[in-house]
Amino acid sequence: MSIPKETKQFLDQIASFPPMHLMTPEEIRKAAVATAITGDIPISAVEDVVLQGPHGELTVRLYRPSGDSDLPVILFFHGGGFVFNRMNDYDPMCHKMAASTGRVIVSVDYRLAPEYKFPVPVDEAIYAAEWLSSHAKQYGLDAERIAVAGESVGATLAAVVAQQARTKNSIAVQYQVLLCPLTDWKGDNDSKKKYGDGYFLTTALLDYCALHYLNSPDDQENPLASPMYGDVKDVVPALIITAELDPLRDEGEKYGQMLIENGVRVTMRRYHGMIHLFYAMTDVFNDGNDVYDVIRDQLSTC
Repeated sequence: MSIPKETKQFLDQIASFPPMHLMTPEEIRKAAVATAITGDIPISAVEDVVLQGPHGELTVRLYRPSGDSDLPVILFFHGGGFVFNRMNDYDPMCHKMAASTGRVIVSVDYRLAPEYKFPVPVDEAIYAAEWLSSHAKQYGLDAERIAVAGESVGATLAAVVAQQARTKNSIAVQYQVLLCPLTDWKGDNDSKKKYGDGYFLTTALLDYCALHYLNSPDDQENPLASPMYGDVKDVVPALIITAELDPLRDEGEKYGQMLIENGVRVTMRRYHGMIHLFYAMTDVFNDGNDVYDVIRDQLSTC
């Protein structure tokens, strides 16, 4: 296997970093950096809206690519294992996604574990989807063109919301974008064994996050925690992005195959030589830029 130069350089640079699974959640939150996207990415406006969610105040942030009204929307959930990273850490990625797609990005600042364990983030994700579906027009958004998206565990939430939308009339979603998704907390796939150490995201960190987020091993097979165990018949079409050197690669692709087997239209792209979160580090990984073009092109069909 040949590893691209930029990937090898990045992995060499972080090799001496202290393992995150040996830190406390507070220490990880201070140390973690979600994105490496710099430069001036002009958009029209950024606005915070504070909602009264199921567990208290819940902030969503709207990134408007232009001053036009009736723009389509992406409801976005950030990653971080449900333990670290917040909405602010994904500002650069949301700016880039808004500018690239021409859609308003609505990013959700859901609560984190271990202070708020499963299913609190799921409750807030579903609430945000219901709020957006019913208030889109109030904010000058197109309620008929709402996509849900997320990266890593944010993609877990996006997949769960897409499943819930199948039976909940209160959620209007037309498409789902899953970036390096975690779909099965219980899964023990080949990619976890092969790339679970030394390739940025580690199985040790995944186990650490599961310990802090889930209440018991029984939660691993709960469809609200692991969408692989949910009912996917008639869910909305999906774009699934995976990275070759990501321990979550196989479960993302297995989820895509499960969708296909249930009659769902799916586009899957695996990026050679890339690691987890590469699309949020476009200053390091040029291939990450292509992901935003793919998202734009896929969303143009709905």
